[in-house]
Amino acid sequence: MNTYKKLLSYVPEKKHDAYISMILSVISCFLLMGPYWYFWKFLNELIVNGNVENSKYYAVLIVVMMIANSIVYFFALWASHLLAFRLETNLRKVGIKYLMNSSFAFFDMNSSGKIRKIIDDNAAETHMIVAHLIPDLVGAVITPILMVMITFMVDIKFGIAIIILIVIGGIEVNWMMGNKEFMATYMASLEKLNSEAVEYVRGMQVVKIFRSTIHSFKAFYESIMSYSKYAFNYTISCRTPYVAFQVLFNIFAVISIPFAIYFLNRGVNPKFVLAKTVFFMCFAGIMFTCFMKIMYVGMYQYMGVSAVEKLEKLFEGMSVENLKHGNIEKFDSYNIEFKNVSFKYEDDYVLKNVSFSLKDKRVYALVGSSGSGKSTIAKLISGFYKVNEGDILIGERNISEYSQKALMSNIAFVFQNSKLFKTTIFENVKMGNENASYEDVMNALKSARCDDILDKFKDRENTVIGSKGVYLSGGEIQRIAIARAILKNANIIILDEASAAADPENEYEIQQAFSNLMKDKTVIMIAHRLSSIRNVDEILVIEDGNVIERGTDKELMNIEGKYSALQALFAKANDWRIYD
Repeated sequence: MNTYKKLLSYVPEKKHDAYISMILSVISCFLLMGPYWYFWKFLNELIVNGNVENSKYYAVLIVVMMIANSIVYFFALWASHLLAFRLETNLRKVGIKYLMNSSFAFFDMNSSGKIRKIIDDNAAETHMIVAHLIPDLVGAVITPILMVMITFMVDIKFGIAIIILIVIGGIEVNWMMGNKEFMATYMASLEKLNSEAVEYVRGMQVVKIFRSTIHSFKAFYESIMSYSKYAFNYTISCRTPYVAFQVLFNIFAVISIPFAIYFLNRGVNPKFVLAKTVFFMCFAGIMFTCFMKIMYVGMYQYMGVSAVEKLEKLFEGMSVENLKHGNIEKFDSYNIEFKNVSFKYEDDYVLKNVSFSLKDKRVYALVGSSGSGKSTIAKLISGFYKVNEGDILIGERNISEYSQKALMSNIAFVFQNSKLFKTTIFENVKMGNENASYEDVMNALKSARCDDILDKFKDRENTVIGSKGVYLSGGEIQRIAIARAILKNANIIILDEASAAADPENEYEIQQAFSNLMKDKTVIMIAHRLSSIRNVDEILVIEDGNVIERGTDKELMNIEGKYSALQALFAKANDWRIYD
């Protein structure tokens, strides 16, 4: 019940369908067991009393009740399925809601494929426990109770036999279920197998291109062997109790025959003994069906609980690192200051006790080796992550005091690999400012030097990105992304290796687009191409999460420190050539 209570909390608007399904399932149980009572009446009238007319009446009544049971059970399943499909939908919606508000730290630690698989697979896992198990669970509880009542009404000795059968069957079912720790290990190995299979399929092209062998996919092989081991062990653990369970229910009906012979020898009316024997042999079979339902209830209940726990753990992980926002909408200035800021993704600190300040309406460059913390600083300024220690100030206020809308409106981020949506070029740019006019969008495209891109296509700005015949280079995609940032007209611009994808033909155009984007803004550039930052107002050299040097290009070259060493390496790399 705790499981269903948790599941129904995600579908409050459809909770009534659960109750409708339960009520209809109870009615279905009475309509299912009613024919067995009337079947006894039928046998009694036909065999014992020899009254064909009365037996016909009971036969018709049995058929009517069976048809009614099918109809009622169908509607019980219909109600539970409506609930199940809405539950799946709502769980995915909740997942999307959490995704929309997740921190960048969460996405850094979890791949999009993994997140999607957890949400889709586990939302689907809840379907069975709701769609089928609500009516089956009701049937598994109500049906045995009605069976015992009917058997006691027919014969006390049969009633006692059914109770013994229920007790023994319950013990064997519990034996078959195994312990939960083993099931958890088995399910974990299955999940790992599925995950590694996806990675294997994704890597097939690499195998073909580089002619690698199957042995390169060691993780996939190990996951297969692990799953096969646990699957085999689980099967072996269930073998003895399952065989005993089958034998019990196949022999139990036959046991009535020696009892029939015993009572015949005691002088009991043979017709009466025959009627009871036939009734009991037919009746014992339904108990097997009830226990099979109970087994499936137990299995799918475990899977359903596990699925909800995984989803809720994922949802918790999505929100745990979120930056808390305030309600201040206006910035007094766009000065940026780090005060003793420390930040880590997992265990190791990327930044440790970092302090520096940046004045507004100036252009800064962050340089340093890969992994030094440049991109992390940029993302912290944008409010993508929550700092572990210290404060980040914009306009002399902690960024947590500003509303999310204020941060999003005043900070524009152009990534190294910008993404465009499968819609028109015009709509891709307009996302920067939904209230922009047609002229505003076209001016942004012009300022980003996108005219030659539009000239390539017959529909110009109405060309759909990703449609047939539409091919854009990395530099062209970047220019459209810059147009979007220009239209946004944010006061703080962060460029994270924004020209890295540019080919020589696009390099000049992108630099011109940057100059239009950066006018009268506070700009922070992250660049490995050191030739592009010589004219910025100030350069900050980052190493091991700390600012070790800062100044203009000329000042830093004169002190012959880390920056001058990086420039020397950059020049050496540019001079490197391959000769025939």
